Amino acid sequence: MQIAGCQPATNVTRTITLPRGDGSTLNLTIQPLSLGFHRRLRERGIVAPAPPRRVARDAAGRPIRDESGLAVMLADDHDPQFLAEIEQYHQRVALLAIPEALAADPQVRFEAQAPSSDAAAAAWMRYADDLNAELEAAGFTTGDLVRLCTEICRLSNLLDEQLTAAQAGFSQPPEDRGT
Repeated sequence: MQIAGCQPATNVTRTITLPRGDGSTLNLTIQPLSLGFHRRLRERGIVAPAPPRRVARDAAGRPIRDESGLAVMLADDHDPQFLAEIEQYHQRVALLAIPEALAADPQVRFEAQAPSSDAAAAAWMRYADDLNAELEAAGFTTGDLVRLCTEICRLSNLLDEQLTAAQAGFSQPPEDRGT
C-alpha cells in the first residue's frame, strides 16, 4: 500500500514511562495492536458473554406475551453473574493486548507462554489469567495497567468506547466486582 506515493510507516513505536511507588520510573516501548487483533481473539473463542434472558413481566408480575402468545424475553444486563463474566472478558482482552503491544520492547519478556494459535478458548483464557498473575507478581498496579492500556489504545487509534470497555476490568475496586 502507498499513500501519496509513499509506504506508510510499519514500525511505529512509542516509549511510555510508568512511575513506580519508590520514585523510580519504568520505561516501556509499545507498538500499536495489529489490524487483526480483535479478529484473532474472536477466532480463538474469546468473545463477550451474552446476558441471560428473562421473561418480561407487567406491573402485576404476569408474563408479557407477544401476538403469537409466546412470552416476551428480555436481556438481563444487571445479572450479577453476567456482570462478573463481562468484566472478566474485558480484563482478559486488555491483558492479551499487552504482550502484543510490548513485543516491540526488547527488554520485556513474559514467562507465561502463549498457546498455539489453534488452541481452544480455555487455553487462551488461562494464558490471560497467567499474564495477570505475572504482572501482579512483578508489582504492576491497577493504575499501571489502565495507563498501559490507555497508551496502547491511543497508539492503536482505537475509539474511546473500545478503550472504556477494555479498561472496565481494571477500573473498579475489588469489592465491587461481584466475584
